[in-house]
Amino acid sequence: MTTDTVVEPRDAAAEETADAGQRHPRAHPLPAPALTAAGTVAVGLGAWANLWYLPFAAGVAAGLYGARRRPGPVRAAALALLLGPVPWGALLAVRALRGDAVAGTAHTAAALAGLPASAVVTIVLTLLVPLLQTAAGSWFGRALLRCFPEDTRRQAPERTTEGAS
Repeated sequence: MTTDTVVEPRDAAAEETADAGQRHPRAHPLPAPALTAAGTVAVGLGAWANLWYLPFAAGVAAGLYGARRRPGPVRAAALALLLGPVPWGALLAVRALRGDAVAGTAHTAAALAGLPASAVVTIVLTLLVPLLQTAAGSWFGRALLRCFPEDTRRQAPERTTEGAS
């Protein structure tokens, strides 16, 4: 007994329609890791140039981006760490390796502030500043985006029933 199987050519139009419907409507051209790396480098170079406010600006950008993409709380916290304390900590480490008196200055600042005479306490408090700046900027960016109405092009079109009375 033989069976003949008829093979139909595949319907490319149906596959394209299915793929187009499954795509995320808010896809961005650059992936999030590339944007995060660029932001981290920008904040690090800004810290080198004494632009202390750049973690806030990076937080605003991350908040605007995050409000569209809606990352989870773990990703938002990781983004705040990568855009704030990581570049500042890297800058402090580079300056300490170059021979700057980072630990001595931190020790003196802690003693003058009435904190325990430890460089670690002052460095941790120093790294807390960009973290708070990034978190405040992210909150502000998310709130800022919600001030504007949704794009009407991305809303589903209303269905009308023709001929129904």
